[in-house]
Amino acid sequence: MKAMWKMGAACALGFGVAAFAAAPRVATDLPARTELYSEQHVVSEDGSEVSTYRQVTRLLKADAADDVRRQRLSYSASAQRLEIVEAFTRKADGRRIKLPKDNYQLQTASGRSGGAALFSDWNQTTLVFPDLQVGDAAELSYRIVTRQPLFPGKFSRNGEFSRGYAFDRVSISVDAPAGMKLLHKSWQMDFSEKTVGKRQLLSWTLKNPEPVINERRDFSVYELGSEPGYAVSSFESTREIAQRYVERAAPKAAVTPRVQALAEEITKGADGERAQVRALYEWVSREIGYAGNCVGIGAVVPRDLGFVIDNRMGDCKDHATLLQALLQARGIASHQVLVNAGNLHKLPEVPVLSMVNHVINYVPSVGLFLDSTDSDTPFGQLPVQVQDKPVLAAVEGLPERTPHDDGRASQSTVTRFEIGADGSMTGDTELHAQGRFGQQMRLGFKSISKDQLGSAVKRYFEGMRMSGDGSIETSDAARRSDEFDYHASFKVKQALRMGAAGAFGIGPVLFSPAPVASYVNGVNQPAPEHPVLCFSSHSEERYEITLPETIQVLSIPEGVAFNGPLISYESRYRREGRVLHVSRSISDRMPANICTPELMAGYLEALKPVLDDLRQQVLYK
Repeated sequence: MKAMWKMGAACALGFGVAAFAAAPRVATDLPARTELYSEQHVVSEDGSEVSTYRQVTRLLKADAADDVRRQRLSYSASAQRLEIVEAFTRKADGRRIKLPKDNYQLQTASGRSGGAALFSDWNQTTLVFPDLQVGDAAELSYRIVTRQPLFPGKFSRNGEFSRGYAFDRVSISVDAPAGMKLLHKSWQMDFSEKTVGKRQLLSWTLKNPEPVINERRDFSVYELGSEPGYAVSSFESTREIAQRYVERAAPKAAVTPRVQALAEEITKGADGERAQVRALYEWVSREIGYAGNCVGIGAVVPRDLGFVIDNRMGDCKDHATLLQALLQARGIASHQVLVNAGNLHKLPEVPVLSMVNHVINYVPSVGLFLDSTDSDTPFGQLPVQVQDKPVLAAVEGLPERTPHDDGRASQSTVTRFEIGADGSMTGDTELHAQGRFGQQMRLGFKSISKDQLGSAVKRYFEGMRMSGDGSIETSDAARRSDEFDYHASFKVKQALRMGAAGAFGIGPVLFSPAPVASYVNGVNQPAPEHPVLCFSSHSEERYEITLPETIQVLSIPEGVAFNGPLISYESRYRREGRVLHVSRSISDRMPANICTPELMAGYLEALKPVLDDLRQQVLYK
């Protein structure tokens, strides 16, 4: 089944049509144009740097005025300093209007009375360019001084520029010590390098005056290099990145008397190592909230564990470090590893820091990765966003990727209802879901209060533009599980038009995460031209529909059955007197977690007979 969601990348990425796509259409109705964008990075031996940026953006359409007029700059208060060199509006006639002091908005992340910020130290400065109208340009030059590099003595940077935006000129340069070994790669950009004295100069340029229309719909899987860009790094390998992180994180995972006592309290009564790992994981994920920067400038060293325990909150580093310390207190070895929690499923050739943005644990003795930042993921599983991802580990011998989807996603529904002579509908429905579908349903109901649950059926029918009501009983939505059940009864005043000929389709009456009909979403759309997230699953539904004596059934759908390499499907329709029996079952054999464009094309083609079957209706008069 194709995953029906989007996830952001670990860094700012521009997305575009895949290289093997049909010839892209040139965009002609542009809201704005970047006449100049430049970055100049001067790097020191210790990894500190001074980065100077310049951008000239011309407003072409009034609808884009707010986006061009308002520029936001972010930086780490603890590690960086922002300097505005100049900022002004250049009118179409050449006049310059400098930003007055009142046109700056500063949002600072700081603690009380000069104390450090609790979780995020990212400041943001917003600049508003005065009297910016169509034909005018916003011109901005600023400098970010990085006093404290993420890892001392190391430098890493990458960037991409979407072909969907107009860039008259892009210029990127890195000025670094000649003795600093730099790995670098560029795609769809011009590159040059030279050595001047004791400095090495690397430069990338790009011109994209005629942007193309981005036809891409799905960004669940992305690979660096899909758009013009570059990457440069002084890290020799991805392992070195992990080693540098662990060097700074490991001391924070020391077992203190408080941690030892806490670990013993949490695991009291837990028999066996696996049970103890589970108890510790569930305690951290339940009791320690998740907030703050995870991995980035100003955020690479975990906080002291006493602070994390006292405040019951921390970022991913704090979670991983606390869990590692608690495990060690019980004599259980574990490792902190780095992953990407966005849509990057493949490591780039150049090891840049932005490819990883999350820290999780690996416990060799039980063979499990654990992400305690997600308070709802059952023990032994991982959140979708970190499944099937490359693992950056400081030591050898660990799995190279996190596990993919376990293939347990399934649901079954049984619905019984009677249609009255007035067109009303009365009945009940039962649902059982497990795996990804069970988790989805459980979390949906977990967010509903008991008061809201009492009116959930009524509100559902209101959303369907029907007058109905009912009641629903569910399994415990607060229990950490990927299985979920509910039973609901319902009554709808007028579901069918009576007194004349008509027709009705057959489908779920109430809440359903994966009805058979959901599998055919997008069947008639073009197949994607790039890899997408996918997973295998199963769904089945049964209906017993009692028809009123006042109508004459003219025809019922004909059943379908087929069994292919990607999809198997069977439907049955049978009438016994006034009762219509319907059953549908679909099994999706897509691999997890990434499907190629070729596989998706075959998958969509295989689903067309299912769509034809679902379009059939019961005809009556």
